[in-house]
Amino acid sequence: MKQYQIIFVFLLIFCFARIYSQDKRLLLSGEVRYDSMAVENVHIINISSNRGSLSNQLGEFHISVKENDTVIFSDIQYLIKEVIITDEVIKNKNLVIFLEPRNNELDEIVLIESKNMAKALQLPNAGKKPLNKLERNLNHYSQESLPVVILATLLGQQGGIDDIYNIISGNRKKDRKLKTLIDNDKQWEIDQENIQKIKIHFQDEFFVQTIRIPNEKTDTFIRYCLPKNIVYLFNRSRYLEIIDIFIAESSSFKLL
Repeated sequence: MKQYQIIFVFLLIFCFARIYSQDKRLLLSGEVRYDSMAVENVHIINISSNRGSLSNQLGEFHISVKENDTVIFSDIQYLIKEVIITDEVIKNKNLVIFLEPRNNELDEIVLIESKNMAKALQLPNAGKKPLNKLERNLNHYSQESLPVVILATLLGQQGGIDDIYNIISGNRKKDRKLKTLIDNDKQWEIDQENIQKIKIHFQDEFFVQTIRIPNEKTDTFIRYCLPKNIVYLFNRSRYLEIIDIFIAESSSFKLL
């Protein structure tokens, strides 16, 4: 019986050692170039391990790999490059990647001369956007509660009767609700602009091929990730942190 136990222990040790050796990755160095120029801020993603890196100002990068891993090199100005890590690459310990430029067509830009004469004359409030009727109403309404407004009216303070009427009639509540809806619509438009910027930067191939998000669901997925402050990170060029968030959130998004 003890002999079988010893054999069983040796088998367990052998299996764990084999699993460890299969999962063990080595740090691979490399360079990303276009012709003779180094390419900075290229996204280097090991899709086999869901880990990523960025190239520095010299085009240099470091990423952990093992044999048969698939590594993708992605940048908005260049075509995506996919590399399968071979035993030869690991032995060389250095990988030089040459990217091919992407042909991007820019939309026509039209410059219009400003005709804001009030601003040119430096008049007061010239640079401020005029308030619409709803905003003027909300500024006019008292923001106090009904008991406070009634007390102010009894004390003879200006605007008391009008404030009581606006509260009792529901005008103040209605306009507040309308303002909230308008603000939500504006925020939706702002979010949509940010979503398109992020989508263009990371490219459709990244979402479809790397994290397996269908093209028709890309906008919805990016909006799903907005609460993770990806816009804040994007505006500060912290792209690698955004990649980590996308990879982490993609699993839960697919379960929806």
